[in-house]
Amino acid sequence: MNKFLVVINTGSSSIKFAIYRLDSSSKLIADANGQIDGIGNQPNFTVTNQQGVVLVDNMLPSNEVADHKATISIIYAWLLEYMAEGELLAVGHRVVHGGQHYAEPVLIDTKVLNDLEKLIPLAPLHQPHNLAAIRVLQEIMPTLPQVACFDTAFHCTQSEVTKRFALPRHFFDEGIRRYGFHGLSYEYITSVLPILDPTLERARIIVAHLGNGASLCAIHKGRSVATTMGFSPLDGLVMGTRCGTIDPAVLLYLMDHHGMDARALEHLLYYESGLLGISGISNDMRTLVASDDPYAKEAIE
Repeated sequence: MNKFLVVINTGSSSIKFAIYRLDSSSKLIADANGQIDGIGNQPNFTVTNQQGVVLVDNMLPSNEVADHKATISIIYAWLLEYMAEGELLAVGHRVVHGGQHYAEPVLIDTKVLNDLEKLIPLAPLHQPHNLAAIRVLQEIMPTLPQVACFDTAFHCTQSEVTKRFALPRHFFDEGIRRYGFHGLSYEYITSVLPILDPTLERARIIVAHLGNGASLCAIHKGRSVATTMGFSPLDGLVMGTRCGTIDPAVLLYLMDHHGMDARALEHLLYYESGLLGISGISNDMRTLVASDDPYAKEAIE
């Protein structure tokens, strides 16, 4: 009987997954990968195996894929059919924020899930969707082991001085510190670089993770020493809809002179800023590159 593991990456408008098969020596073999994107809009379900053969490519009725619960249910039903003569051993989830207490993958139970829900304010674009997928699978198959793998964990090797803000010390103990993100991406790159060039295993390198969210990481001897994101995935580089680093006095000004409260500021900084805010057109670099609008050019620069 074939034994399988599934890895899930749940975003705001898509759910991506990869299927791995254990061979006779318990070595993981990549089997297939897929996604449903356009959740709540024009959902499309695609799956491709490792040979490049398209197994699924279907547009789904938007009313059937209106939220993440429905999306996970569709993916799970397909997985059961795909693994009809096999066994699903466990599911791993990318979880953006592990806070100060989770520095390595952890088997999810009620306490872990409750702890992770408390971190939603620190990653409001990502954490709710990550946890939604976990909860849905708990409802569908409560005995299935689920493991959380954290984007913050790779950066736990940074020094305390690097993690600390210049605030009174008790705030650090409360958890107000630099965490860093995109750690799963950086960890993978760090594991692959020595295969490409053995001298890179102990080298000082800068790695860029560029997408709608973007960051840089300084790595030495395979360990994170500094990264552009800090307390939340809002910090650092200008991103698709996120502002990146900003003078805190700007926020005080917006509160005092524009009457903005915390929720309004959160929406502004996470959803209305970055490339979208500067250009007034789009958060997609491809759209901006193709545009003749001077604001698009300014956003690119």
